[in-house]
Parts: sequence; C-alpha cells; structure tokens
Amino acid sequence: MQCQRRGLLTAAFLVAAFPALAQQNDASHYPSQTITLIVPYAAGGPPDVASRILGPALTDILGKQVIIENRAGASTALGTQALIRAEPDGHTLMMADISLTVAPNIVATSGYDPRRDVAPVAPILRTFMGLVVHPSVPANSVAELVALAKAKPGDLKYGTSGPGSPPDLGAIVFRLATGADMVAVPYRGVALALNDMVAGHLSLVFVSQATAQGQVQAGKAKVLAVFGEKRVPSMPNVPTFGEVGLDTKVLDTGVWFGVVAPAKTPPAIIAKLNAAINQALKEPATKQRLEAADFNLTGGTPQDLGKIINEHTDYWRAAFVRAGVKPE
Repeated sequence: MQCQRRGLLTAAFLVAAFPALAQQNDASHYPSQTITLIVPYAAGGPPDVASRILGPALTDILGKQVIIENRAGASTALGTQALIRAEPDGHTLMMADISLTVAPNIVATSGYDPRRDVAPVAPILRTFMGLVVHPSVPANSVAELVALAKAKPGDLKYGTSGPGSPPDLGAIVFRLATGADMVAVPYRGVALALNDMVAGHLSLVFVSQATAQGQVQAGKAKVLAVFGEKRVPSMPNVPTFGEVGLDTKVLDTGVWFGVVAPAKTPPAIIAKLNAAINQALKEPATKQRLEAADFNLTGGTPQDLGKIINEHTDYWRAAFVRAGVKPE
C-alpha cells in the first residue's frame, strides 16, 4: 500500500513537472512580456545607436516591445552582471561587443566568465575604428605620430569610453604594435571623448569612422589610419594600419557586436530570437539605417557568435598579459 501511494505521488509530481519543463523549452509562448535589451554603455555610442535601430524591428517581429536600457560602468561589467542575474527566459538580453571578453581581464569585480555565463544569440554587425587626431597635433601620418609619441613620452593623451572599451582596445593594439607611449583618459561614452578631442583637450581617439565622419568633414579632426582589411569607401585616401606596416590583425576584422542572453536560456528561445534578429537585419528600412550609420551587417548563428567570443577571450587574456595590465 505504501509503495502504491509512493508511486501515485511520483506520478502526480511528474504530471505537474513535465508541462512546466515542456513550456520552458517551448518557444511558442515566447515572448510573453516586454523584452529588455541592455546596452552596457552610455547613450550615443555605436552599441546604443545599433540597439535603438534594431529594437523597433524586433518589436514588430516578436510582437512585444523591446526597450533599451543603458547600464554603463566598470568597463561594461555592470551591464553584463545585470544580464547574468536575470531570469534565463529570453526577456532580458544584452547588446554585447568586444568588451564582453575583455572586462574579466581588467575588472577584478567583473564576476563573470564570458564562456560560462552568457548564451550567444546572434552576431549583429561589425564596425571599424580609425585613429582620429586633433588638427593641432603635428603629425600627418602614423609614422610621424609614433615618432612624436616616442620623442615626448606621455605627452599625447587619448580618450576612451573606459578601460577595455573598443577605443581603449584600439589604443592598446596600437601601442603594442608601435611602442608609442600615450596616456589614456577615460570617459563615460565615446561621444564625450570625441567632443573633448575636438575641443582640443585630447590629442587623439580611436573611434568608428561613422562617429567621427562629421567632425572630419568639418575639418575639426583628421584620420591617420583605419583598422580593416581594406580602406573605408567614404575615406579612400586614408590607409589601413596594415598598409603602413603595423600588425593590428585582431581589430582588422572589425569591432564585433552581438546579442547575448543569460546562460541556460532554453535553446528553443535562443533559436526564435536568432531567427527574429536575422530577419530584422534583412528588412530594408532597418538595413538601410544601419548601413547609413556605417555599420557592416553580419547576422549569423549562435555558434558563429560563440566562436567569436571564444577566440577573443583567448586573445585578450594573452594581450593584457603582454601589456602588463592586471585586474583592478
């Protein structure tokens, strides 16, 4: 009798549990509420711009509003921590970039492992940075800038949107390739750094050509070189770093952006999100707006983004050891 009762209780538990498990892995009920897309930067930078273009398209496709939430700080670690603490149900996502794989190397309290704690959803796009300097800097080529940096160590100041941000990584790659001695000045956003550079408070900044283009066209800044495997069509006279003899390969494929979710988000929900994102990137209006902002659209599978995250996690860990940078 006791065994029979135990069996009935077990059966009742399984009946109650299996529908819940099935629903958790069934994307037909997703999304059931507003989706939050975290941007781990201040408003105005490339990740924020891309998110605000992509958000409305995803809202239309998924049938639930996608809201953008800026959570800047600690080299993107604050935003990433908010993501990994969220329920893994697909209703909290993050627009990640290269800094996802960098922060654990420079922020002692980052508290996450990019391979363990996030689930790749989809690569979105790439953007390419350039070395942008104030017109008063007496250098019209990379070679002249390097010579100036070595002649006056620590005299040149460059702006970043925080340690480990793309502008900071551009400077680190440049310093490792040239031995240039320059001083970093962190800001809450790259737009603020660019504004201070234009005002003459900084010597240079590594920033996307889209962000700097207006200032360059107005004669308030000049571009000495760009990362990339080929020249930027809108700046045909500006050489790539490879053309001037520098090894900057890790950034020559661009600064990547991709959507990630908390680890343990059900695969069916990841698949639905991936399909929605790739559909959004192909919609004419969204595609036109992103390309007008000089973004290079990629799209792809969760596995594609997972491979990028793995490769950059390995690279930046080794690069910071070489640069003598330790978590603080």
